[in-house]
Amino acid sequence: MYIFLCQNPFDKKQQKQLHMKNQLVLFVSSLMLLFASCTSKSDNIDVNPDNGTDADVVVVEGDITASTTWSASKIYLLKRNVFVTNNAVLTIEPGTLIKGDKATKGSLVITRGAKIMAAGTTEKPIVFTSNIAAGGRSQGDWGGIILLGKAPNNLGTAVAIEGVSDATDKAKHGGTDANDNSGVMQYVRIEYAGIPLGPDNEINALTFGSVGAGTTIDHIQVYRSGDDAFEWFGGTVNVKYLLAINTWDDDFDVDNGFSGKVQFALAQRLASTADVSGSNGFEADNNSKGTNDEPQTSAVFSNVTILGPVDKAGAKNINANFQHAAQIRRNASISIFNSIFAGYTEGVYFDDALPAGGTANASANLLSGKSVVANNLVVGCNGKATQIKTSNAGVLATVSALLTGELSSNSFAADKYASALITDPYKYSSDLASASSGNVGVPVFTALPGSEAASGAKFSDAKLASGFDNTTTFRGAFGATNWANGWAHFDPQTLPYDKPGVVK
Repeated sequence: MYIFLCQNPFDKKQQKQLHMKNQLVLFVSSLMLLFASCTSKSDNIDVNPDNGTDADVVVVEGDITASTTWSASKIYLLKRNVFVTNNAVLTIEPGTLIKGDKATKGSLVITRGAKIMAAGTTEKPIVFTSNIAAGGRSQGDWGGIILLGKAPNNLGTAVAIEGVSDATDKAKHGGTDANDNSGVMQYVRIEYAGIPLGPDNEINALTFGSVGAGTTIDHIQVYRSGDDAFEWFGGTVNVKYLLAINTWDDDFDVDNGFSGKVQFALAQRLASTADVSGSNGFEADNNSKGTNDEPQTSAVFSNVTILGPVDKAGAKNINANFQHAAQIRRNASISIFNSIFAGYTEGVYFDDALPAGGTANASANLLSGKSVVANNLVVGCNGKATQIKTSNAGVLATVSALLTGELSSNSFAADKYASALITDPYKYSSDLASASSGNVGVPVFTALPGSEAASGAKFSDAKLASGFDNTTTFRGAFGATNWANGWAHFDPQTLPYDKPGVVK
């Protein structure tokens, strides 16, 4: 508001009165602006000029207590932990762009009883990404997405989730409803998320806390997570079509009694990127102590591709923190079928260190049939002469005989690599690979025609008979059809993300 004063139109008393009135108007106007900026949880404020115009950006912080819809006509900026509570439903339209604020470690938490309805499409995926401008984004720019449900886990019915410092029920997961429904996530990209806050206290790109089988999860890409790509703490949710690209720590981490099914999942690693804690394709625990608490971690994976950092014989500059294609430990009993493990320094590891001195452990679960590893291709995972490894030397021969025996139908080939099975597995964006390496480009993960990956899948085991798994002829995550086409992106560093609805 502008008020213009002319010289001497009134006497001094009138001028003083008018001046006081002007000051009052300006003061009230300032208060109104201040009040408007402080009372709303979702203000149209642009905190980063590179993220779009003021009118485009909706800042979201605090609790969402009533059902609401996020529109593709806006860009949403998550500040700190945003909780969807009070049984509210958060609906996100196809093509919507949501950014996590780096300064406040923005994250989205769907609490027990609440739902997320994020059904993107091939042409209009939903994108969660960093609020840093193109060219400057990196892993760990923001927190991630945390889904909390009421399905069983083996720690209790009110368990605090990792990475959320909130003592209230908002940060708790667990219950007794195996079919609990936390909503829908389809055709969603999660980029540059994942923050390791401390030992055993991380926010993963996508975290499942006791999420139930009534939830629909498919076609999710995690790109450059600063911790794990996907981690399940208990729960029964079934998941299909996952991509984990250049994860910092583990790609698929299962704990605390997760008993769901996962089919069609791929992890692609970069040779230089691994976590000091040790990075694995799979990491599986029953719980932190390896006790027999139930439900036991017994997830079933089929048609998974783990592309480790070693792309060829004699590969150099491999990060020393890489560990295993699959580390099954602490009394977990997960099963893996029809999958490909390629290019890890070590292959399949059964770690019985915990429970200390116990007879119920990871290798015992395998030998008893509770855990099954069958009909998989393990190639180029023998850099330390440990393509099969156990922490207990006394069971190595027995475990090896089982995994290489005719009944298991696994194939181990130390001198083969992913390029013998997959069309073009090791292509990366230009900010991750140098032009001179020949590895800049878009990867193609389809099975190489005529290779062992293109055929040989089996679905006769009872663990695959639930009706969830699609029967395929190919092994690994992809057959002849590239299901990543159209919605996934392998070079988001170049995308400006400065206009609502523009996610490609």
